[in-house]
Amino acid sequence: MKPLLPLLLIAVSVMTSSAALAQTAPVPAFTLSCSGLTAKNPLQKQFCEIRTLTLAAPAAGTPLTLDARPGGSITVRGWSGTDVRVQALVEGRAATAEAAKALAASVQISSESNKLLAARPNGATEGWSVSYEVFVPTQTGLSLQAQNGGIHIENVQGIISFLTMNGGVTLAGVGGEVKGSTTNGGLTIRLTGDTWSGGALDVNTVNGSIKCELPATYSATLTARTVHGRVQAQLAAGNRKSLQPHNLTTTLGQGGPQLRMGTVNGSVEVQQEGSAKPTKVSSSEPKKEG
Repeated sequence: MKPLLPLLLIAVSVMTSSAALAQTAPVPAFTLSCSGLTAKNPLQKQFCEIRTLTLAAPAAGTPLTLDARPGGSITVRGWSGTDVRVQALVEGRAATAEAAKALAASVQISSESNKLLAARPNGATEGWSVSYEVFVPTQTGLSLQAQNGGIHIENVQGIISFLTMNGGVTLAGVGGEVKGSTTNGGLTIRLTGDTWSGGALDVNTVNGSIKCELPATYSATLTARTVHGRVQAQLAAGNRKSLQPHNLTTTLGQGGPQLRMGTVNGSVEVQQEGSAKPTKVSSSEPKKEG
């Protein structure tokens, strides 16, 4: 008979290791919820459900494509996991609760070829919507499109493109080659680190304001413009800038990657941590500092 003590020690060791792995495995903190949703039309009933998917991360050089048209929003966050985790909030709207539930159930979500796309078998686009919250490895390319919904990208670096018509856009801690626009919605940009990592930033809106926040120490070349609005800059001392009524060009720190942002109908505010009172120009005379 083999001694029991070594076997018990091995069993305890295996259980301890398994528990430790379970505790350290990353878990995405999803925020999508059906609670609190209100029907857009008071004469309609609404049904909501959450669907969960897990996908393999796209190969290097291949973007993850998300299409939330016609009425959904998109949130993408970088995380420490190696795969792609998805929650899809599916809404159905109809004259009765039973019809709304059946409509939502008929929505099919395809995840083939690194592309998330929702549709109904008959091709109808009315009465339903799908919004996505997605966790991806931090180094992931993205191609995002919405129509009547916002886009939020956080802590992701790569070749990133986005487009929406009616919705605001938030970029927080992103990097790489980032380009995109919205037609009716504001842009919020929160820069992190000490410089832009990757290629460049080029974002625009037509009807909406822009707010850009950056750390106290940051290096880049930033250009902001508006056609019908004003530009306000709150930058740390020592940064060289040329501020005109509708344009701002500034070399932050040691300079570096190009960060471009623009709007047609809206204001632009650039705010740096630890900076002095905002500088605002309303005359036609440019102001140069630094």
